[in-house]
Amino acid sequence: MPRLNSATLAEAKAAVRRPRYERATLAVGMAHIGVGAFHRCHQAEYTDDALEAEFGPWGVVGINMRPPRLADTLGAQDGLYTRTLRAGNEADLRVIGCIREAIDAERDVEPALEALARREVGVVTLTVTEKGYCHRPATGRLDETNVAVAHDLSEDAAPRSLPGVLVAALERRKRRGGGGLTLVSCDNIPANGRILASIVEEFAAYRAPELLGWLADNVRFPSTMVDRITPATTCRDLFLAAEACGLEDRAAVIGEPFRQWAIEDDFYWTRPRWEAGGAEFVRSVTAHELIKMRILNGAQSTLAFLERSPASTPLTRTCAIARSTTLFARCSNARLRRLCRAPPASKSAPMSR
Repeated sequence: MPRLNSATLAEAKAAVRRPRYERATLAVGMAHIGVGAFHRCHQAEYTDDALEAEFGPWGVVGINMRPPRLADTLGAQDGLYTRTLRAGNEADLRVIGCIREAIDAERDVEPALEALARREVGVVTLTVTEKGYCHRPATGRLDETNVAVAHDLSEDAAPRSLPGVLVAALERRKRRGGGGLTLVSCDNIPANGRILASIVEEFAAYRAPELLGWLADNVRFPSTMVDRITPATTCRDLFLAAEACGLEDRAAVIGEPFRQWAIEDDFYWTRPRWEAGGAEFVRSVTAHELIKMRILNGAQSTLAFLERSPASTPLTRTCAIARSTTLFARCSNARLRRLCRAPPASKSAPMSR
C-alpha cells in the first residue's frame, strides 16, 4: 500500500477529508515542541480549522526533544497524517496538513534552536508532559537539581532541558533582532503558563541575566486548559486508518469527538484564528481548570473507583452509578453556578500577518 505523503494525498479514498486550503503555499509561522498523539489530535486540528477559516502563514515546525522520532513518521510523510474520531461504531477520518517540518532534537538540538529563533515564528506551543518542565510541582519553581537542568547550567554545551533550549533560542532571537513571541503551554497542568514563565525566567536569571529585561518586554506566556481523550495508537488503529484512507499512515492518531481549548488572550503578536474551531479566548482560564478538575475529572475518577472496587458486583455498580449520577448532577449545578463566572472572552481578533 502506498505511504501517505504530499505526492500520494490525491490517491486517498474519496470519503477522506483533506486540508481545505492551499497547503503547497503554506508558510511556517509557528513551532510546536512535543509532537505526540495529543498535539496531533488537538492543537494541530484546531490549527487546520483556523487555516480553513482564514488562510495565513501558520504552518508548524514540529520539534521532539525526546522519542518518538519524527523522521520515520511525520518526516517521511511530509507532515501529513490522519486523525480519526470514534464514537460508538462511527469513525470520522481527516487528513491534517498544518505540520510543514519535523525536527528530532535529542541528538542534535541545533536545528531546533534555529527554528525557534526564526523571525517568522511568532507562536510556540508545547506539550511536553509535566515532567518536561523540570520544575518542583509543589512550588512551580525551577528544579536546579534536575539532571538536564544541572547540565545546562554548568556546561557551555548544547542544552538538553526544556528551559535550557528555550532560553538559548530566545538569546538568539534577541541577538539577531528577531522580535518577540508567545510561548503557549498546552499541558494538563494548572496555571501552566505561569509555570512555564517561571522556569524560563529562573533559568535565564542563572544563565543569561541580561536576557531578563528583554523577556519581560517581548515574550508572553498565556495559560491554557486543554481537553480531549487521545488513547495511544495501536497496531490495529494503524491498520484501520490505512484501510479507511487507502494509504499507509504511520503517524495516525485516534481521539474522542469532544474537545476543548481555553486560552488566555495574551499574545505578543498575531496568532491563528483558533476560535474558528471552537477555541475560547478568555482573560483567565482558572474557572475552566476548576470545572475540568472538580467536575469532569472528579466524575471520571469516581466511576473508575466504583468499577475497580473489589466488593462490587454488576448490580451494586449499577445502583452506585445511578446514585452517583444524581449526586454529580446536584454538585455540578451548584459548582457550575460558582465556577462558571469566568470573565468574558476578549473581543480582540487576530491580525493578519
